[in-house]
Amino acid sequence: MTSPNNVQRQSVRLAGGVVPSRMRHAISQAEHAALLAGVTVDTVTGHAELEQVFGLFEKVWQPENGNPPVHRDMMKALSHSGNYVAGAFRGGDLIGGSVAFFEEPQHRSLHSHITGILPTVQNGHIGLALKLFQRAWALERGILHVRWTFDPLVARNAYFNVSKLGAFPIEYLPRFYAPMNDSLNGGADSDRLLIDWAIGSSKVSDVVSGVGKIPTPESLGASELLSVSAAGLPLLTPTENRFVTVATPNDVYALRKSDPAAANDWRLAVREALGGVLAENGVVVAVTRTGKYVLDRAPGAECASGCVGMERL
Repeated sequence: MTSPNNVQRQSVRLAGGVVPSRMRHAISQAEHAALLAGVTVDTVTGHAELEQVFGLFEKVWQPENGNPPVHRDMMKALSHSGNYVAGAFRGGDLIGGSVAFFEEPQHRSLHSHITGILPTVQNGHIGLALKLFQRAWALERGILHVRWTFDPLVARNAYFNVSKLGAFPIEYLPRFYAPMNDSLNGGADSDRLLIDWAIGSSKVSDVVSGVGKIPTPESLGASELLSVSAAGLPLLTPTENRFVTVATPNDVYALRKSDPAAANDWRLAVREALGGVLAENGVVVAVTRTGKYVLDRAPGAECASGCVGMERL
């Protein structure tokens, strides 16, 4: 594998070798993230490497019905047709992978379908390296938005997506997939948040650099719409406050195994609270480190036709 620096400089360029300032900065941020994580990030096209990505996804999701999140033959077809399949390598070993494909032409966006990291190396900046490589790759192709879905109950993903990447939820999707019988989802309802990452914006660049100003519940005077009871269960408290917070369980994956009924209570409560605010044109403006969503229920006329919370940073 080539070095992260060479990968970025070779693959992320516009026609004629012109690198706009925003792309140059995106390349620099991707290089820094790869260096911090100690990985090489590159696109994957060969059969052997695609087999490794397939195997990694099986290890992460451990599907009970033998149905993998994405098949190696599909990844080959996506890669061959110009879509996105990438891997994070350390010492020649694949430790993270990501698959994305282009959305409808009028959207000019990339849909990031799946990103996985081996459980033994999580929390090592590998996810950031994968996403920032994806951002640079997309910008080279004139793509200004990357979108994906994630489980709104997974606190660490919510914090990472919003407060580390500067992406923001735009739609709550109840039961988006059929029940998913794997080690992470446990057959529960597959609600998802559709998230939008405005990768060409200066605000995203600031958030990724750690200089973006993320609102806090305290700075906004937010009230708790959904909190955690003394028993660890969801507690819904109606409020008329403009700014509200919606809590999530500390570790929903563990909760699904230890107390499936409680996990389902959280699913229904977050669906009602978070989904309800978004359905009424509210926006997520931040997510705390503990996975608490901070929402603005009256973002103003500039969002009347729909906008993402990024515009409020």
